[in-house]
Amino acid sequence: MNTPPEPAQRRSRGTVVVCGATGYLGGHVVRALYDDGWRVRALVRDAGRLGDAADYCDDVFVGRPTEPDSIDGLFDGADAAFSSIGTRSFGRRPSFRDVDERANLNLVDAAERAGVGRFVFVSILRGDELRAASPLIEARERVVDRLRAGPMTETIIRPTGFFNDMRAFRDMAERGRVWLIGDRRTRINPIHGADLAEVIREAFASDDTSDRSVGGPDVLSQADVAHLAFEGAGRRTEKVSTVPSGVVRAIGRLIGPVNPNAGANLRMFAVMGEQDMVGEPIGTHHLADEFTRTGP
Repeated sequence: MNTPPEPAQRRSRGTVVVCGATGYLGGHVVRALYDDGWRVRALVRDAGRLGDAADYCDDVFVGRPTEPDSIDGLFDGADAAFSSIGTRSFGRRPSFRDVDERANLNLVDAAERAGVGRFVFVSILRGDELRAASPLIEARERVVDRLRAGPMTETIIRPTGFFNDMRAFRDMAERGRVWLIGDRRTRINPIHGADLAEVIREAFASDDTSDRSVGGPDVLSQADVAHLAFEGAGRRTEKVSTVPSGVVRAIGRLIGPVNPNAGANLRMFAVMGEQDMVGEPIGTHHLADEFTRTGP
């Protein structure tokens, strides 16, 4: 682990509130912003879940953005804010409407009241085009709409899938069969959290507030991802099956009223099985290495 620099050695850019600091991306963002001279205040539900990222936090604020009263004072004295808060669980609670939409809207409202000047928010690649395809995409884009209608300067980061999302392929490969949705030729360039954190660091350090649509350095078809997953799992025999995207979408619509999280995620996966989801290729981390690293 890198030893954080002493505060006296750091060039202060101001105070930034990192919401989602205990998540896959959030921990990388905390480190990147701290190293770049920001005073980092992390919003967490449980401080014990920060792990090594705690060493890069100047302040830790315990609260639940789904409960507005619990985040009173979170943004006091802050200059900037970041949020990647969301849920990708197939469980029924908490719902994506509570987390991806309402929690983030509560954060935007609180940041505005405190006079925060800059807000960087993570949405979904091509979310502005695809918001009607899944209520999960729509939920995050409503936060984008709110930011653009408000007084804060906003930057929207639109990444492809994260490396930790791709671990599902590795898990399937270990069990002996990888299931793909839609066309095996559709492409994606998933991105490592550290590479995306660098994009976010640059967004805060720059006066450029343009949206960024980004992915990792390797553009891969779904079939390529499956192959890398089998290689990482040490499997010589590759068994790959495909489910039509229309079937996945129909199932998502059917179960949505009963389980909104599962339904919204399935409808989003259906989109990704029908068309390329490729962002600007950046970074130095490769999915093949990740699949090998997460091996037994």
